[in-house]
Amino acid sequence: MMHWIVGLKHNWGMKLFCLFCAIGMWLYVMKDQNPIIEMTYTVPVQVQNLDQNYLVEGVPSEVRVHLRGPRNAIFDINPSVLKAYVNMKNARVGQENIPINFTAPTGTFIDSMTPENVTVTVDEYMVKELQVQVHPLGTVPNDIAIKDSKIMPTTVTISGPAHLVSKASYAVIRINLDKHRESFTEVGDILAVDTSGNEVEGLTITPRGAQIQYELERIRMEKKVLVQPNLVGSVPIGYAVKRVVVEPKELTIVGKESILNGIDGVKTIDIPIHGATSSFTGGYSLVLPEGVTTTKDRVVVKVEIEPQM
Repeated sequence: MMHWIVGLKHNWGMKLFCLFCAIGMWLYVMKDQNPIIEMTYTVPVQVQNLDQNYLVEGVPSEVRVHLRGPRNAIFDINPSVLKAYVNMKNARVGQENIPINFTAPTGTFIDSMTPENVTVTVDEYMVKELQVQVHPLGTVPNDIAIKDSKIMPTTVTISGPAHLVSKASYAVIRINLDKHRESFTEVGDILAVDTSGNEVEGLTITPRGAQIQYELERIRMEKKVLVQPNLVGSVPIGYAVKRVVVEPKELTIVGKESILNGIDGVKTIDIPIHGATSSFTGGYSLVLPEGVTTTKDRVVVKVEIEPQM
């Protein structure tokens, strides 16, 4: 035992040399087994500590972070838990340049981050109610008229940065009227626009869509109807009206669909037969409802009267 202890007291130089060699070999082996590597990650950016009465614009949705570290430390990183953030605790209305914060995982360090700083715009949060208007695109055909239109909802709520909300004057739904010949219902997106009709983007609109109902009618509809001779009075006893002939028997009338739908025929003016004992022929005008026209305004009516046997 004493011999072993005495042996330790000799050859210090050689022994230290061997120790350093052993340490160097260990470091070499460890470096070879777990080398320093680099990796780039796309990291989402969060906004923290922002007062609820404020909104911030200009914060990037993500940054690129270049990390360096031992291979085992890099491989242990779960990319889904990496987060960067901007601290808006002292935010005030206006623009300012602020840093993007990121903490490297244990055992690694940040080689670079793009971007490192960002210029943001802070504004007050504002809410406003707007009336919804219909902005028709195009026109209905010439023979079609818009009888009525209804929109639901009639108002919407917009919210967002005060400088944008204040620009919006009203809300619109744009509907294409081209080629529509029948009443229709359509759903469209609601847009917030300024006094010039230009869309104000970057706002939240609630609700986002509207429904518009258009009631259309034909203002120049054509319909064929029978001509009805309007005989007034009666022939003397011993005589009878054998036959009434109208030329033409039918006519084409023109007018609004809502009017023509209720018309099955058109009458002539009164044709008196009181006291008549013989046949007669005459030209007679037509009695047309208001808003209805025809290509002929008179017809020929022949009334045949004969004695009764």
